[in-house]
This record gives sequence, structure tokens and C-alpha cells, in this order.
Amino acid sequence: MQDVSVDKILKGPEVSRELFGGVLDFDAAGHYPGLELLNFVYCVEGEEPLPAGDTVKIKRRSHDFGRRMVWDGSFKADPRRHSVLLDDTAAEETLRELLRCLQLDIPNGTKEPKWSRAHFFPYTPSLIHWDARERYGDIRLERLYLRGGGALAFKILRSDPNTTRLERIRYGFKQLYGATAGSPLEILANFINGQSKADTQAGLDEIEKATRANVDDFEEVYRNGILNILEQKDATSVAKIRAVMGWTALWLVLMQNRRARKSLNLDESPIICDCGAGSPQLRRVSQRCLQEVLGNIVNAVVKAEPKIPNAQRNKIRSFFWATASANGFLNAWRGRKHFTLSVDALEMIVLATIPTGTEMPFERFATEVLYDCLGVAVGRSAAEASGLVNSIDASIFEENEAQLALQMIAAGLVTQYSDATRMVSPKSAS
Repeated sequence: MQDVSVDKILKGPEVSRELFGGVLDFDAAGHYPGLELLNFVYCVEGEEPLPAGDTVKIKRRSHDFGRRMVWDGSFKADPRRHSVLLDDTAAEETLRELLRCLQLDIPNGTKEPKWSRAHFFPYTPSLIHWDARERYGDIRLERLYLRGGGALAFKILRSDPNTTRLERIRYGFKQLYGATAGSPLEILANFINGQSKADTQAGLDEIEKATRANVDDFEEVYRNGILNILEQKDATSVAKIRAVMGWTALWLVLMQNRRARKSLNLDESPIICDCGAGSPQLRRVSQRCLQEVLGNIVNAVVKAEPKIPNAQRNKIRSFFWATASANGFLNAWRGRKHFTLSVDALEMIVLATIPTGTEMPFERFATEVLYDCLGVAVGRSAAEASGLVNSIDASIFEENEAQLALQMIAAGLVTQYSDATRMVSPKSAS
């Protein structure tokens, strides 16, 4: 009898881990990596938010009571409705509308989501929750949208070889919710959370266990950014939380681009941002840049697993554009897309790259932060360093940088002095 061996075809998550260190999936794109990160930081077993060791255990909670109250039409039949709300319809409606205001934004969401699709923004620690769905009349905690991007970020932070920075980040996370610990919203969220399905004991997270950290030096950029955000003295806790989530998302897509190129043995190449200077040529170049990035991701996936189904291949590819779009790094979710930088994205970048109590000349920010650190080309210096001026007139990049400066001045991120000096400061990004 002939022994016929069949080579195993790698699945999408396995290919993603091989290329990028963790699972990057379209269903888990957008704001979900940041939300998943906070779940790991604040629901992990033990007192340490970034524990050492090969594995971590996490105690998940669903917040299904509050989420179903807002987004589930069948909540009227839930027995907890009587025992908790005491059939007070006015109080129930007031609470429902309050909780609705706490919803985490769903990019391109055009209709009322199912309760399992809707999540609360983590304004307070008790609002942090995991994925859940109803199956056979039972609420089950399982991964739907928190599929591994946040686990990768968590693994990178807790695997920091710089022990001093690691301790500072740990302390920063411990202090992040200090101002809201006894707030009325936290008390309410804690009560509602207590009515919801949660793990009775912490369980091992296999996705985080299989995730790889310390792959390349670009992880240092992420760690330094998180540290800067957490140590911003003038920023509110909400501003820091938004920045942590946004920085996590932005870093993941920048990393995905870099590691895809590396796997294809391609030299590093900048991402070209159109900051609204009105140049059709720059817009087209930025659009082509996006298509090149997406094409490289597909090619890297196919190189890692030639037989991967198209649907799984495209889910890894789509993580990039969906996450970039949701976090202000692309101009739109639908239609012709190009790279840009929204005000929210710029605020997050400023908080992550300029240490608290310091400021930086705008010209250095455009070159040293955006280009040298993040690989994003906006101005003339970046265009010259990358060779873009060989095909595009340098004046277009000068105008592009000037437009970026105007946007940042209008947003309060840049202060312009009488001697024409322009300084970027995280104080105004708070």
C-alpha cells in the first residue's frame, strides 16, 4: 500500500502569525485591536497588568446585560429585566439611552447593530468587556471581533527587554483609570457588569500564547509610543485611552506593511500621505501607494502559503485598509481611497511621539517623527530622502507639508509664534 503524504495547508491565522507575529483579520480590524489590548491589560490574572511568563490567563466578562438592553429587541423577555430593573420602564429607557451613548464607534455602520456586534467604549475599567454571543439560549464568551491584534500588542508590551521601560508602562496602565475609579459612571458600569455573564475563573488564552514578539526593531516604536501616551501629564484619561487604542491600530498597519515588504525582500518605501494640498498628481501617487501596499500584503501571504483560499487571503489584506480607514489614516471606508492624516490621527501621533512637557519644531516633526520614525512621507525633506522628488515635483511636497501645518495649527496641535517658529506640543493634543 502506497503512503501518500499530504502537505498541510496553513490557515489564515497561521499565515498571519508567521508573517506578522499575530493574527490580523478583517473581522477584527478598526478599533478592536485596542479594545482587545485593554481587555488583556485589565482582565489578566494577578495584580500585574503586563505579567511575565510564557502564558497568561484572562478572566473575561461579557457585559451582555447592558448590551442586550440597548441593542437586543428580545431583551423584554430576559428574566433579569424584572429582578434588576423592577419593571420601571422609565428608568429602563433612561439607562438604555445613557448606555447607547457609550457605544464604541463602528466604522461604516449604517444600521442598528446586533448586541454581539456592539461594544462599549472603555471610558472606565468596568466598561471593558470581551466578545459574547447567544447560542442555544446561553450567553457564551468567545472571540468574534477580538481575534488577536490586541493580543499581539499585549505580547509586545509585556515582552519588553527594557525592564525600566516595562515597569514605567506597567505603572502607567495602573494609573490610567485613577481619575475614574470612583466616578458615578464607573459605579453604574460595575453594577451592570455584575448582572452579566463572566468567567468564573481565569483561563489560558491560546491566541496570545501563540503570538510572537521581539521580531524586529519597529516594536520599539510601539513601546515608546505607549509609554509617552501613558506619561502625558496634561492629557485626560479619555484622551489617553483613545490614544492607546489609536496608536495600537496605526502601529499594526505600519508594521503589516513593513513585514510584508521584508518577507518579499523589498527595500523599505514610505507611505505617501496627501494632506489636502489639492494636487491631483499627489492624490494619484497616494492612491497607487495604497494599492502597492495591499498588493504586497497579498503577495507575502501567497508566498507563505500558495494554496491559501482567496477569502482568507483577502481577510488579512483587508485588515490593513479597514484599520487604517477607521483610525484616520485613509480618507474613506468606501470608494477611491488614499493615505491621509485626520486630526484624530495627528493628535494620537503627537501624544505617542513627543514626551510630556516637551515640544518639537514642526519641521522636525514632519521629518523625524512622520518619516524617520513612522515611514510616512509628507514634506519635501522626506521626498528628497526617499527619492520621490525624482518623479514628483518637490514643490508639491512643500505645499503638502504647508497644508499639514495649517491643519495642525487649526486643531491646536501646533503653536505659531511671531518669529514664524512653529512648535508641536502634546499639551494641546490633550
